[in-house]
Amino acid sequence: MKDAAAMSPEDAEAAMLEGLLAGVEKTRASIAALEALELNLLATARQIAADRTSRLSDPSARAHEMPLRDIAAEFATALHANDRGMQNELHDAADIARRLPRSLAVLAEGRISRRHLRAIHEASAGVGDPELTAYDERAAAAASEMSVNRLRPVLRRLAEQAQQRPLTERHREARTHRGVFVRDLPDGMAELTAVLPVIEAHGAHDRLTRMARLVRDAHDAETDPRTIDQLRADVLSDLLLTSTTADTADAPHAGIDAVHAHVRVTIPATTLLGTTDAGAELIGVSPVDAETARRLAGGSVAWTRVLTHPVTGNVVGVDRYRPSEDQRRLLRVRDERCRFPGCRMPTHRCDIDHTVDWAHGGTTHVDNLAHLCRRHHSLKHATPWRVRLGPDGVLEWTSPQGRHHRDSPASRVVFTDAADPPF
Repeated sequence: MKDAAAMSPEDAEAAMLEGLLAGVEKTRASIAALEALELNLLATARQIAADRTSRLSDPSARAHEMPLRDIAAEFATALHANDRGMQNELHDAADIARRLPRSLAVLAEGRISRRHLRAIHEASAGVGDPELTAYDERAAAAASEMSVNRLRPVLRRLAEQAQQRPLTERHREARTHRGVFVRDLPDGMAELTAVLPVIEAHGAHDRLTRMARLVRDAHDAETDPRTIDQLRADVLSDLLLTSTTADTADAPHAGIDAVHAHVRVTIPATTLLGTTDAGAELIGVSPVDAETARRLAGGSVAWTRVLTHPVTGNVVGVDRYRPSEDQRRLLRVRDERCRFPGCRMPTHRCDIDHTVDWAHGGTTHVDNLAHLCRRHHSLKHATPWRVRLGPDGVLEWTSPQGRHHRDSPASRVVFTDAADPPF
């Protein structure tokens, strides 16, 4: 080996890169081994939930759900995660440990990544137990030799070869899982995803492409600079919201103008007046740009003014006087979503729960009321989870393991311009 001082700059760089590459390979292998360990730990926790369920004397479905919900909530709150997602993680870990032991072992050896294992697991969904061993061996071998992107079509072929049921029968069952979903993104954007049969999905994409090209061909690049991806998105939005397409670049808000939904948006008065462009907020979801906020406000049929403390931002009241309705409005504004740690279920899909049960002397007062979704409402009453509501609206949860978790009202967080005085 050459002495470092005698190396040329090129040889020194090559040697450094070789060391860096070896270090990254070793690090990735260590990460993979730790991820395999975590999956095994989660699978064991899932088995504990199954054992608890098997010992229940209550045969009801609700009772049988609670051990898993309880453990998922315990893990989620400790890890600052969502308990629904954690419940899925527990289920997936147990499924991988049971059905794909060879792939899990290859992950523990550092020969594949967690992304490889996730792809193997997803592709195995329809493979029955008799064929799983062969699929697991072949999938693990293929994964250790290629990238995830190249692996996916190989896995689809391996899974198809292992299938015993006809594709027509499996497709008929898979169609029942079709749906449309929204995932919020930064900067006032969101991702709309539709799960459809493959022919319909590609047919819809092809039609959007053809319509986008018609719009593009009708204008030159100077008057309509939108890319084909942007045009597809605008055509989709316009078709869904207005049943027509906006054919010019200066009409990008046709979809916004057609929105008539039950939403709650907070808008600074100065934004409505146009004196500033301070952003608004779709409550508990995402910031909204000033122009969109003014368009939504212009089409609104009813407004509710919310009064907040000038320093803390805490909600202190609303300005229509009906005692029970005032309480509901105040709680909706204060909570914005389910008050179990990590849950984002909006208030209009939640129950208003007495923190101290009415039957045990709890009062119907905002200091004893909070929104809980049905999942966490039942968890509170059917498991050892306990909660205390403080006068500032903070919920203090205590898990069955004795761990404490605080959930603060979302409306306590306020943003002001740096130049604004503190009082």
